[in-house]
Amino acid sequence: MSEPGPLPARSGRGKAGPDTVDGRTERAARTRERIVAAILDLVRAGNLSPTAEEVAQYAAVGHRTVFRHFQDMETLYDEMNARVRVHVEAGLSSAPAQSALPDRIAALAAERAATFELITMYYLSGDLRMHNSPTIKRHRAQFARLLRTQLAAHLPEVEPVIEAADLTASVDGWLRLRRTQKLSVERARRVVTDTLTALIASA
Repeated sequence: MSEPGPLPARSGRGKAGPDTVDGRTERAARTRERIVAAILDLVRAGNLSPTAEEVAQYAAVGHRTVFRHFQDMETLYDEMNARVRVHVEAGLSSAPAQSALPDRIAALAAERAATFELITMYYLSGDLRMHNSPTIKRHRAQFARLLRTQLAAHLPEVEPVIEAADLTASVDGWLRLRRTQKLSVERARRVVTDTLTALIASA
């Protein structure tokens, strides 16, 4: 008598067991992460407005797969912005250091230089879509409020000149120094430090 062969494969029409469901959920989660990682990498590399086709190719998934996980490209961009926001908020200290004013100014300028350098490409990507994206406009307003609140907490001395100080230490001001005036990171940071120092002295 011959040995029994392997059991025939299930047709797949039966009810999926817990292991099958869990496996599918894990695969779906990994695929979603690949898609998000793809748009993050593409934008960081300078492709400020990647298409669904470009994201799918980079993530090594089908074009339709992108839209099985995200309703549209705007939803995917929203997820990208949410990931970036986590890093931004982690990089902005909420509690001011108990130190002399010059040290606090220098620390704030250095912290913002590092944060703004990290998000430059993502911020520029948002600029391309902001005119018709209420979501981006809302996120930009929230970010501006976060930066202003942090500025006032770390440097309460700026209150009489808060508007000028807020502009000086803003991401838009940083991009002007770095991309339009073409200053190095160190030189741009020095400009922010010196300007904040002068503003507070003038107050």
